[in-house]
Amino acid sequence: MGKRLISFTLCIFVLIFLVACSNDDKTKAESDGDKNVRIIKVATGHTSKPLSWIDKDGEVTGYEPEIIKELDKVIDGYKFELVAVEDSAGETGLATGKYDMLAGGLGFTEERAEQYIIPSESNGRALIKIYVGKDSGIEGIEDLVGKNISPLSPAGATLKTVKDWEAEHPEHKLKYDLADVGIPMADRLKEISNGKYDALFYPSSYGQIKIIEDQKLAVRATDPIKIIPTFFMIHKSEENEKLKEAIDEGLKKLKDSGKLSELSVEFYDEDVFQYDK
Repeated sequence: MGKRLISFTLCIFVLIFLVACSNDDKTKAESDGDKNVRIIKVATGHTSKPLSWIDKDGEVTGYEPEIIKELDKVIDGYKFELVAVEDSAGETGLATGKYDMLAGGLGFTEERAEQYIIPSESNGRALIKIYVGKDSGIEGIEDLVGKNISPLSPAGATLKTVKDWEAEHPEHKLKYDLADVGIPMADRLKEISNGKYDALFYPSSYGQIKIIEDQKLAVRATDPIKIIPTFFMIHKSEENEKLKEAIDEGLKKLKDSGKLSELSVEFYDEDVFQYDK
């Protein structure tokens, strides 16, 4: 009886040992697998709806964050971690290497090309449009001579677009003020609808279509006066050259499959890529 008890006890210890070894091997395999996956911290805005914001559940969402999530599905060897930050903190953190990538609806500039790695494939389009009264008859910039134009922000692509047009058309004189006052988009559009201003220059990625429809404003948008491809920015380092190649490959897959257009319609209520045709 004693021998059988000893044998039974030994069998139990052997089984426990084998299970422990099996779990250790599994943990080691998982750990080794994780070593082959690089975590990429992506800074993105948290109040720029519909481009990027934090939803009621505390999750980062929006056009560009959802592209990042899709890239996670089609790119091997990387796992993307979204970090919601202030716009200025995003660019600063990218320059110092605190963040590996920045998603901020940014266009290509020579200055950014010197500071960061910019993928060859763009992730979207910034469409500069003119928002005017529904029955105004305004179709282009030349129709704004003598009109009351909503103040332009002294920073960003919109003012540059207007300035470039003025340089090419010196015969047309526009009158406008500069003011970076942070007026909500809904209020800006109401000022067009009620006639305070005749026109508003602005990128179309701030939910204008939905605002106009929901609030039944007598406002419409012209065709884009400028189409600016947007890009993710990558921290400049030797190892991130491979990341750039992976981002390019992933974005091409998403564009060819129609996923980028699908996300554009979901968040902007229009396919920003339609103007490429």
